[in-house]
Amino acid sequence: MENLDNIGLKLFFEEDIYIINEESAKSSTTIEIKNELPLALPNPSILKEPTEEFISLNYKGGNTKGIAIIISDDSNDYLNNTDETLLLNILKALGLSLDDVAIINQHISGITWQKELEYSKAIVFGILPSTYAIVSQNYIIKTNGEEKWLFSDSLFTLGNDKVLKGKLWTSLQELFK
Repeated sequence: MENLDNIGLKLFFEEDIYIINEESAKSSTTIEIKNELPLALPNPSILKEPTEEFISLNYKGGNTKGIAIIISDDSNDYLNNTDETLLLNILKALGLSLDDVAIINQHISGITWQKELEYSKAIVFGILPSTYAIVSQNYIIKTNGEEKWLFSDSLFTLGNDKVLKGKLWTSLQELFK
């Protein structure tokens, strides 16, 4: 069995292996280790300074008018068909199209998307304002820096509630006047 263990160890190690039994290891007070190969230092010419690497933001739409539409959907890349139809109808009522906006799924992109997107307005569906360190309520336009933010219930919730759709419509008219 001991011979089998030695053979098995050779499969894992390229260097010479020395087995020291416990009795001789206890009686010895000094162990000298010799390294036959010099330590290889990394070539300084291949060392590089760490750089900050940005991952490009994926969004749906053309963002030609700098309007960010933020959703959070863990089941889809952007929107399911029902929510997308409702959103496109809302955009159409505002005289906008998918080319004018950037639809960002916060579930995929996280909350740091603002660093990578040029926008002047953000319409947020189904995400709390506190997520973005903004103090506001749904359907109230909030200016944060140079951008205007409008928080709303989720598209799913809006699709089933005419009163909330009315609140959103009133706020959107104010946002785009």
